[in-house]
Amino acid sequence: METSSQIDGYVYIARIIDHGGKFVNGYHKIGLSKQYKVRETQLNSTHLPFDVLMVRVFETTNMKQVEGLLHLCFEDYRVVKEYDYRKNITTEWFDFNDTDAFNYRIDKFIELMSMYGTKEIDISRSIDNDTTLTKEEKEEVKEIVRRAKGTNLKVEVDGIDISGDSAKGGFVNAFNKVIETVDPIQLSVDFNRIFKENREDYPDYKQNPCFEINGFYLDCQSSTKEKMRQLMEVFEKYNIFGKVDVI
Repeated sequence: METSSQIDGYVYIARIIDHGGKFVNGYHKIGLSKQYKVRETQLNSTHLPFDVLMVRVFETTNMKQVEGLLHLCFEDYRVVKEYDYRKNITTEWFDFNDTDAFNYRIDKFIELMSMYGTKEIDISRSIDNDTTLTKEEKEEVKEIVRRAKGTNLKVEVDGIDISGDSAKGGFVNAFNKVIETVDPIQLSVDFNRIFKENREDYPDYKQNPCFEINGFYLDCQSSTKEKMRQLMEVFEKYNIFGKVDVI
């Protein structure tokens, strides 16, 4: 892929929402555009009782190539239409019900493509600048976009809520709490797959995103459900009174 710094367009992830603000199944659209609006009315030209909302947008130096590669990443989930007069009509829609797993794949892909000039746009800022929305509508759309980007963790230890703004934040907070009573070296022995003393002990693709805690390195690259499972194992292992829920 070319490494020119000139942005030539955007690749976006869009989802269908009903008028109650709920997502319609697991349908995600992966498309491209020279310009974008958070609410893409041109994608819903039939004026059905649904909206198509962009939930993630990436600026890139080669939008066609990035879109094509993303389509390949989700090829096994592509929606294919069939009519009596025409078969196997491929679409830009993908039916992926596990939002956390979907966004995990996207995150890994964008992390790789960042070296070629691809980066995510702050949709919240775009929503704030949208003059077609009222203040109340902006807050509503922001909440829908937040939900579209995955679930969060509610984490409690000894009855105290230590949740973060994201699943990763709560995960890190929990491990910081654990090492208050558990030797980090012992933790790295018992849970070596996700907690290591040396960053270099991880595969190359995990080294930069892992989070440093007290000189050790925590692997945060997993779905929210997997983070919950891992924390429950840690709490059980060390008899820590903790609760973890996906929200």
